Amino acid sequence: MYNLRYHLASLVAVFIALAVGLLLGTVVAERGMLDDQGVALVQGLQTRFDEISAENEELEAGLERDRAFVADAVGPLIAGRLVGQRVVIIAPAGQVEALAVARETAQSAGAEVSTVTLASPALGMESAEPEGLAGFLHGRDVEIAPAGAPLVEQIAELLTAEWRAGDERPLTEFLVTSGLVSLESASGTGTVDAVVIAGGTSGPVDPLGLELAKRYITAGGRSVGADLTFVEDGVAAVFDAEGIPAVDHLAIPQGRYSFVAVLAGLANGYYGTGDGVDAYYAPIAP
Repeated sequence: MYNLRYHLASLVAVFIALAVGLLLGTVVAERGMLDDQGVALVQGLQTRFDEISAENEELEAGLERDRAFVADAVGPLIAGRLVGQRVVIIAPAGQVEALAVARETAQSAGAEVSTVTLASPALGMESAEPEGLAGFLHGRDVEIAPAGAPLVEQIAELLTAEWRAGDERPLTEFLVTSGLVSLESASGTGTVDAVVIAGGTSGPVDPLGLELAKRYITAGGRSVGADLTFVEDGVAAVFDAEGIPAVDHLAIPQGRYSFVAVLAGLANGYYGTGDGVDAYYAPIAP
């Protein structure tokens, strides 16, 4: 026969079973809800990801179209801008890429281009007199300046006067025959309207190139420093600090247009991507 203790134990077991059942039911229900929320979240993220991917593809396609348009437009924009102009492009030894792009761009705009490649920084004049230079200058009643900055400045002044005069170029010929510079000329003699100092992959800027650029502007010509891409201590940055026009993105169409605009006298500033630029590209001129 069942006694009271048995009934009490049965009741306790029933309540425990009910409590466990309720607990398990709550956990299962909560897990099911969490699973539903997780699925919804993943689905929402996937939808947003697909939307962003589609937007990126559309933007990339638009960017490629814009790039193609700019590349096609720069030719007509620069065509004929430099017809009748003589330009000398100067570059350090071994830095031929920027020189080649600058030459091709100027020629595309109609300029007669000569290129000068320096055999060594400042032709070695910062530390010594180049062999034969003193005798050459003495033969023209010019006393040679001391090696270093004074000699660099003197040669820059003499070359500027020689190129602006448009007559014979004895100093240029001496530097070529002495192996101090390499010259490729498309125009022979004649007044040089502008000088370009083409940069390299890093500084420092050649002192002779910088002095030539300064003096050419003073003599009524035009000067521009040109880098393929921005270099922190490159030609464009240094020229801008000196108040000389500069372009630091010659590798792209906007840079090539800006380069020609400066040479043509249509713009006067620093164009590109570096700190302190006047604009990304020169104003579009009719």
